[in-house]
Amino acid sequence: MAKVFAQHAQAGKYHLETRYVEAGRWEWFAKASERKLPEFSGDAETLEGAMQSACHSIGLGFADWMPIGPAIEVPE
Repeated sequence: MAKVFAQHAQAGKYHLETRYVEAGRWEWFAKASERKLPEFSGDAETLEGAMQSACHSIGLGFADWMPIGPAIEVPE
């Protein structure tokens, strides 16, 4: 099992987050800091996929991600 951290990033007017759900699935969110902006969410099979999907949902190629919360063990 691999030890990984959920991730978060600040990208302009959006806060991006990922979290492990269960059975090898990761949720991602792009939460807006302003009411008029759309918010996005989805899931992915990997942490990297969730991070990439969160970035792409707001038109970015990448973000400066940082660990959040304690390390968790996930199946490889």
